[in-house]
Amino acid sequence: MSRTKAEESLGASPGEAALNPADSVAMGVQSAHAPHIVEPARVRAFVALRHREYRLLFIAFLVNQIGFWISHISLQGLMVELTDNDARQSGLLFFALFLPASVVAPVAGVAADRFDRKRIVLVCYAAVAVVTAALSVFTHLGWMTPERLLLLALLMGTSFAVSGPANMAIAANAVPEHDLPSAVSMQSASNNLTRVLGPTLAAPLLVGERFDISFGIYFVATIVAALLIAQMRLSPYLPDYTESGIFSRVRSGVEHAHQRYPALPALLTVATLSLLGVSHTVLLPIYAEEVLGDRDWFAWLVVATGMGAFVGAIVAGSARRPPSLARSALAVAAYGAFFALFAVSRAPTLAMFAQVLIGYFYFAVMTSLQTLIQQIVDEPKRGRVMSLFQIAWAGLVPFGSLGMGYCADILGTVPTLLGAAVLLGLFGLAMSLWVHFTSPTSIDRILDPA
Repeated sequence: MSRTKAEESLGASPGEAALNPADSVAMGVQSAHAPHIVEPARVRAFVALRHREYRLLFIAFLVNQIGFWISHISLQGLMVELTDNDARQSGLLFFALFLPASVVAPVAGVAADRFDRKRIVLVCYAAVAVVTAALSVFTHLGWMTPERLLLLALLMGTSFAVSGPANMAIAANAVPEHDLPSAVSMQSASNNLTRVLGPTLAAPLLVGERFDISFGIYFVATIVAALLIAQMRLSPYLPDYTESGIFSRVRSGVEHAHQRYPALPALLTVATLSLLGVSHTVLLPIYAEEVLGDRDWFAWLVVATGMGAFVGAIVAGSARRPPSLARSALAVAAYGAFFALFAVSRAPTLAMFAQVLIGYFYFAVMTSLQTLIQQIVDEPKRGRVMSLFQIAWAGLVPFGSLGMGYCADILGTVPTLLGAAVLLGLFGLAMSLWVHFTSPTSIDRILDPA
């Protein structure tokens, strides 16, 4: 059978997942042509757990993320208490926490391709442990101020940004290539399971204003996760020594994403969803107090989002069809529709229902697009391309959060949320139409000709 031009532009057939033989050897993966048993969807979603190294990574990620979500919701709760629920200060908190993802991530991506990925993750976990210890001690002793909280959030965010590309890349070094969709979806699923468990565990601590205990829990979780990661033996991969300068390496990552269609439009979709969708989280405490009438609904709104997100990640990882930019764009439009429903809700039950569906479509999109990008990039440039994913995913959240905080202060919470929902829905529809009418040789049609 002859190969299409688009297949040739990728440099590999779809079955080869854009990896050349040297890359496959470097990753320790099986040949794409090796026979393997076709398994039911419910089994395929969990096949990555067959591998010891991935089990260690998964458990470490699960433990660490439970601590993170307990800490994350406590950071918001503490800022609310320190500033009497000031929307602008909450926006600044998100700005400080996520700004490093846009500033540091490109260099972190270069480091993930040049140096030992496991060591990068361990060093960053150690840094997070130091920051969480400071948060716990300062809060317990009554030394915390909004300014100190912003500084510690900035340091924590910097640690996340440095470890992000390496953390995503080592998943591809912990499993064979054909189990990569399962690995990505399981990481997303664990993240969203912890979005349920973390806020649920944190809710009593928030009500009792025991933020120091929340930060102490994250400190312990980080240490446990680091010990698990230290036991991993990753499949060997070949660092990229071909370029000499940092900027040339960053540029090559962007160029590689441009060559591996549809990586760039997928990154644009992730960026828009983060800017207009994820950023609305900053207004949840204010929405809970102003619209639902009780600030304590904030934690349960986060739990509802996590419940939907967990299901979305599992469904995306177990789907029979390969990930598709066109379907992801439609899911963004659906996200916008339920986001609008949330904005106009006045009853807690309806608001939580909307947040469940928001969470579902959010992580269905994020899991599908991360899997798509991971499958079409070359191993030596994986870290750099995933740093672009991190920028699109988390790097725009500080700007979106800051903008939403200031808009809510001027226009009101509900108009701000509704405006973002409408824009997001229109973007999803526009991207879906663009893929359909202007990309006849897109990767969607190569991988999913039906």
